[in-house]
Amino acid sequence: MSLNEDCLINYLQKPDELAYTTEILKLNNKLIEREFIKSKISGKIKLEFIK
Repeated sequence: MSLNEDCLINYLQKPDELAYTTEILKLNNKLIEREFIKSKISGKIKLEFIK
């Protein structure tokens, strides 16, 4: 089960915790976005290390 499904089930069981669940989803989405951007950018940049 994904984090989004867990959050939806949590909301349906405890609707008072909507703000908490929403924050978890926002953080999860930021992590996914960060990884996506990092993978797209790092593939285009070549770094050379000087020894």
